[in-house]
Formats: sequence, structure tokens, C-alpha cells
Amino acid sequence: MLSIALLSVTWLTSCIYETDSNCMLYTIKPCLEDNSGAQRNDTAVKRIVAYLFTRSKFEREVEAQSNGDFIVSFDKNVNTALLLWGYPSTDSLMVNIPKTGESINDVSVSFLSSMGNTVPEGLYYGRYDYKPSAQKPAGNEISVAMHTERAAVHVVVENLTEMYGSGGSYGIEISGFRNFVAFNDTIGGDSVTYNPKASFDTKNNLCSDAVYTLPTKIGEGVAVTIYRNDKLIWQSAKDSDGNAATLASGDNKALVVDVEKRGVGFQIMSWNDYVVSTVIN
Repeated sequence: MLSIALLSVTWLTSCIYETDSNCMLYTIKPCLEDNSGAQRNDTAVKRIVAYLFTRSKFEREVEAQSNGDFIVSFDKNVNTALLLWGYPSTDSLMVNIPKTGESINDVSVSFLSSMGNTVPEGLYYGRYDYKPSAQKPAGNEISVAMHTERAAVHVVVENLTEMYGSGGSYGIEISGFRNFVAFNDTIGGDSVTYNPKASFDTKNNLCSDAVYTLPTKIGEGVAVTIYRNDKLIWQSAKDSDGNAATLASGDNKALVVDVEKRGVGFQIMSWNDYVVSTVIN
């Protein structure tokens, strides 16, 4: 079961009556979107939860209406943020339920090492920010886009048999990841390394299974290490242009390693483009 405890509703300083002259009252409509902004229906999302923060401090959880909307009220003179989380039905998450007055920077969703630190389908994030000095939206209904927090990466290793002959036991290691995403949508936590299963395809390339992870932390990148019979034979933390390899939410990338090219990083391409290229070539 998802490790989330329901909070009792405490109104604190937010207005709750429309007759309050300082009250802002909005209907928030969550909208799942892909990276292109197109709406999507993801059945892996089992529940959307809304958390209200004023002056970056947690105030209360906002209950969903029967149609999935959230009616939220707050003091119009105060900086306010409503955070929306889409949760899957899974036991691979640890949600740090915010406490009254807790900073938005100190609350997070993390992933269990016992489940391989795998980011499940159906984890989405959205945010609406209100500032007294900003222009107000027209009307009282606001659509808030929610995007997946999950990224996928595959490693493809070329020319192994040309370099080392047939036989041998190969392993792929992918590092440079973290294990939590904070409520302010920043990546952090402990370092995470993945050792995905891999097999040779019809073109004799060693291909890993997909690794489902968080985006890379700002300022960090992905490193790939290849082993043969438990001995390191190739390693790089740069792409073929010498840049750090990063992942963003919603990415599905292939990191293509050519072991014949020493001192050259891996090529980065979308996984779909790689699949198409193997069919064409």
C-alpha cells in the first residue's frame, strides 16, 4: 500500500468564507500532460492529492471534489502555492507527509531501495503559484498541468564481439542518479546506481533493459560503466560532444556506447529513434 496518511483538515490562516474581503477562491482542475503539452490519460494515476503552502510553509491538505477538482481558498495578500501530486497504487514510494509549518523544501517523495529505487508509472507533479503582485487569472477556474516525474534510459553497447570476441560475461552499470524529489520539484537525496539486466540483440549489440528513474539533479549527469568478467573495460560520464548527460522528466533515451572508440563518450538519442535506426539499418 502507498505510504500516505490522510491529514485532518486544519484551516489555520486561510479564509474559508466567500464573504471575507481578503479571500481568494479558485477551482483547480488538474490536467495530465506529456512533454509536448498534449493532454493524456494515464490509468496508472490512482489518486491526486493537493497540498496548500503559504509563505512556503505547509498549511493543509485540500480535499478533492467528486469530479476530481479542488476548491481552494486563501488570503489574497499572501504568497501561496498549491502542489498537486498524482500517486500510483504501489508500495515503492515513501511520501514524507508535510507537517503544519514545515518548509516546502523539506518535504519529499523518495523510492525504496528494496524495490530497486525504481520510479513507478503514475507519479505526476503540478503546481499553481499565487502572488499578490501578479496579474490574476481570468475567472475562478484554473487548469494546472501535471507532468510525470519519471524518466527512462537504456544503454546499448556496440562492437563488443569485435573487440573481445564471443563469450564472456558482461555487465552494465548506470550511475549519477538520486532517490528523492522534493515538493519544490528539485531532485536530491542519496546517490543511486543501477545494474540493469542486458542481452544481445540480433545485431550483436548488448542492450540493457529500461531503467526507470528520476531526472538527473541539476549540475549532475549520467555515467556508464561496462564490465567484462567483472573487469572494467569502458567508462564515461560524458556524451560524444564532451558534455554531461542529463535526463529530464518524461525522457526516454538511449545511451549508445561504442567500445572501439576509446576516450569518446556515448551517443545520446531517443529510444524510439534508436529502435527505428536498427530497423532501417
